[in-house]
Amino acid sequence: MGGQVVSLPPRGDTLLTKKQLATLLGRSERWVELKVNEGMPMEEATDRYGRRRYNLRLVQAWLSEGRPRAARREDRVAALERQVADLAAQLAELQRTG
Repeated sequence: MGGQVVSLPPRGDTLLTKKQLATLLGRSERWVELKVNEGMPMEEATDRYGRRRYNLRLVQAWLSEGRPRAARREDRVAALERQVADLAAQLAELQRTG
C-alpha cells in the first residue's frame, strides 16, 4: 500500500482553511488567494481534496514584514510581460505553420 508522506508543521502551529484565515483576518477568501499569489506562505494540499492550509504563525509573520507595493507591482508586470512574450511566440509559431 503506497502513500504520500506529508510534512507537518512544527508542533503548536495552527493550520487554518482559507475560509478560517479570511474570517480571522477580517478579509475575503479572494483576498487570501491574492496574497498567496504575492507570496504569502501556505501548506500545499494537506487533505485528500487538494485544499491548502495556512500556518497562522507564518502568515502573521509574512503580513507583518510587508513587501513594498512597488516590488509587488514590478513582480506582476514582469509576470505579465513573460506571458505576453510566450503568447507572441505561440502566435508566431502558429502563423509559421499555418
